[in-house]
Amino acid sequence: MGILKNNEYDNPEFFRQYAGMPRSRQGLSGAGEWNQFKEILPEFAEKSVLDLGCGYGWHCKYAAAQGARNVLGLDLSAKMLEEAARRNSHKVIQYQLCSLEDYEYPENCWDVVISNLALHYIKNLDRIFRNIHKTLKTDGVFVFNIEHPV
Repeated sequence: MGILKNNEYDNPEFFRQYAGMPRSRQGLSGAGEWNQFKEILPEFAEKSVLDLGCGYGWHCKYAAAQGARNVLGLDLSAKMLEEAARRNSHKVIQYQLCSLEDYEYPENCWDVVISNLALHYIKNLDRIFRNIHKTLKTDGVFVFNIEHPV
């Protein structure tokens, strides 16, 4: 099962409303959590970065601008990935249509895994956390932000 069985981000009306939000129009500067999230991010220079639930790809573009060697943004929404490719393309960024549960998480692959406001959609977080641990290189870093379940 993917992030959302009926992915509301691909619903035209929901997506239209999401596109009107400050975070959608202004990027990271329009995201209320950005200033705090940015402070806990590691250095990206020469790192391989996986963004789980990348949405419009703002964090992918940030990692690329900070010198990441390669960046993979995963999202379950085709509409989100279309916007990511349009707004935040870069030679080191690839986007992939995939749920966080269905991604293969290759072993010892990524220096940094980030996820901003996506993990609250996951039913079995323990499994995702184990997969992230498996896919991180030694001394790799996982940084995430999640909505409170209440």
